[in-house]
Amino acid sequence: MDEKEFLQLINTHQGTIFHLLKLYVSDATDRDDLKQEIVLQAWKSRDKFRQESSFNTWLYKLSLYTILTSKRKQQKISQVNLEEAEGLAYTDKPDQEQVELLYRCISVLDDLNKTIITMHLDGFSNAEIAVFMGVTVNNLTVKLHRIKEKITNNLKATAHGD
Repeated sequence: MDEKEFLQLINTHQGTIFHLLKLYVSDATDRDDLKQEIVLQAWKSRDKFRQESSFNTWLYKLSLYTILTSKRKQQKISQVNLEEAEGLAYTDKPDQEQVELLYRCISVLDDLNKTIITMHLDGFSNAEIAVFMGVTVNNLTVKLHRIKEKITNNLKATAHGD
């Protein structure tokens, strides 16, 4: 893969990088630094992309590993205070505040659960997520159900001012 093709693929799929950074990194400066690190790691690893999956799936995995590795190195885990979102009404029609609230609820999950729900919301099948996580589909389905319940309860509690 030459530089032009690589840059075109990165530009096409940069939303994947931004999405993961928003979920895992609270500081804007850290997000910018990690974005550069992800692109650098992708460039260094471009020859390892064997096209067994889509470029977006490969970039997703590489981005997630880079983010989690950085978090481990820094030993800096940001916690979001759900009380900041107190008073937001929960309705069937999502608005920007509700989207932000969902991000907050997801961001307080541990890294394993955050990865599972993020991949699910990004449209990966349970089978794909199970392979990525190294668990059975049945085990993943149970985990996913529990994660959804936790998020739903957090959203309801926040909407009711609990």
